[in-house]
Order: sequence, then structure tokens, then C-alpha cells
Amino acid sequence: WLAALAPARAAESRWLLGWREAASWEQASARFGATLTLLSGPEGGLTDNEEDLARGRGFAAVSLGPRVLRADTAPLAALAAIALSAA
Repeated sequence: WLAALAPARAAESRWLLGWREAASWEQASARFGATLTLLSGPEGGLTDNEEDLARGRGFAAVSLGPRVLRADTAPLAALAAIALSAA
């Protein structure tokens, strides 16, 4: 599905939850676009190839912090952080 994804529009933010060359949450949340697409990987994370493909489609790596979260917890933590940032 990443290969079929259209390029990001100017007002769109695409974030990849990861740790490799990732911006901090504080840095990234200062640049919210009008829309946000959030990509969170499976247990064990995305492969390097998957992460490179996502970056090629306009996703910027963003870290929620120094701990590795479970696949079912990371998106919820990101949504909570987004809600707090928007408040």
C-alpha cells in the first residue's frame, strides 16, 4: 500500500513512529499539518526496506521517547500525545 500511496500534499504531515534518525515528539509536534497520517509498525518494528519506502513516500520518522513500545500501545500513545498537543 505504501507504493500506491500518492505523494503528500503541502498541508499534510506523514509521521512514521520509529527510532532510526527520528525527530523528537516535541520537534515534530511543532509542525502539525492540516492532516496527519501516522504509520506504526508491527511487533519488532518495520524492516529497513519498509522504513525507507515510507520515507520515500513523505513519512518523517518521529520518536515517542527512549522506550520501545508494543505494536498495540504505540499508536494509542501517539494519539494521546496528539490530543494533548492540540489542547
